[in-house]
Amino acid sequence: MKIWSQLPISMPREVYGKYYDLLNQAYEMFKDEETEITIKDVPKGVVDPGLLSCPGFRQINEAENIKSIIQAETEGYDAVAGACYFDSGIRAASTLLSIPVVGPSEVSMHLAAMMGNKFAVITSEASWTHEMEHHLIGSGFSGAAISKQPVRSLTMPMDELFHCLMTGDYNPVKADFCKVAEGCLDDDADVIIAGCGLVSPILTISDLKEIDGAPIIDPMIASLKFAEFLGRLFKSGLPIKTRIGLYQTLPDEMKSKGLNQLSLYAV
Repeated sequence: MKIWSQLPISMPREVYGKYYDLLNQAYEMFKDEETEITIKDVPKGVVDPGLLSCPGFRQINEAENIKSIIQAETEGYDAVAGACYFDSGIRAASTLLSIPVVGPSEVSMHLAAMMGNKFAVITSEASWTHEMEHHLIGSGFSGAAISKQPVRSLTMPMDELFHCLMTGDYNPVKADFCKVAEGCLDDDADVIIAGCGLVSPILTISDLKEIDGAPIIDPMIASLKFAEFLGRLFKSGLPIKTRIGLYQTLPDEMKSKGLNQLSLYAV
């Protein structure tokens, strides 16, 4: 099975090779033996992740995410696993492709609601918490999350986090995450979602699976495994998503017309 892993921004491998290696290391720990994973960035996306704090830039960048994701099917991939907790472009791309397109945020919240009573999310940037909480509520998970600040952030600055990623010194990241997680547990969380693709692989390869009995969910792994699962269902001929209502699927002729008019590929 071939999985297309979609990063949220422009992250050329020649610059961010150590992060690609980190994410691949986490994937290798849990992927099915026959699964092949290719990590893709957004060539024309934003470079500074801090710009995702602005709704305008985030939505423009999301359009570039969609342009990247919709190449997966014609390039022979069996499923797409999102690699950003914003679930950038996931819903839109899913309506344009036949193969499964999985968002790490949504699948992680489903898992957390099954694994415990109340979950909390810890991301890497304070200015992202409002949008992530909005997504949590809009996805119908407000009752499954703690009521007080269900989405929180690390205290370290983003540039310090990137320094840790590039140097391989993960201890400051883990210490910061654990401290914030303890506050979540004090506010009745019993499951913790590591809500950032920069942070969660660090915890996974460090074997940090629980804090005081509360499981830690890595959304990148959750997205991968659910993509594998839906990919198998799709190959077996079972339906993997609705084709009516809010996310109705257009006939191939109409999809081709729209993609051609937007100078994208033809189905």
